[in-house]
Amino acid sequence: MPGSQPPEPIQPQIGQPPPQAALSDLLALFLFRRRHMRVDGFSMAPTLVPGDLVLITPRQARATLPALGSIVVARHPDRPATRIIKRMADVQDGGLVLLGDNPGASTDSRQFGVVPSRLLIGEVTSVVR
Repeated sequence: MPGSQPPEPIQPQIGQPPPQAALSDLLALFLFRRRHMRVDGFSMAPTLVPGDLVLITPRQARATLPALGSIVVARHPDRPATRIIKRMADVQDGGLVLLGDNPGASTDSRQFGVVPSRLLIGEVTSVVR
């Protein structure tokens, strides 16, 4: 459209890293109130690095979305068997904009677009190093 501005490029919004897991987090894991996942890759570096174990609060159906800036786990929109860890940067068109903290090493919404919210697995609550 003449005179319209191109959309601004999506930029990662690096926020706070998740806290170190406390005894209560580990207890929640053993009581099946948390799930765990090992980080594989550098897309979230320096916040999360390969080998870090993250604890995840599973998302319940109809639950509110995590806050912008939260680190979340979702299914990859093009490869549903693959789980991805990214930062929730925005909500657009009924989907989530998920970005890695390390753009040079991340495949994220800049490549595959918004992720349907139904693919959200949960929010990272803590890390075990």
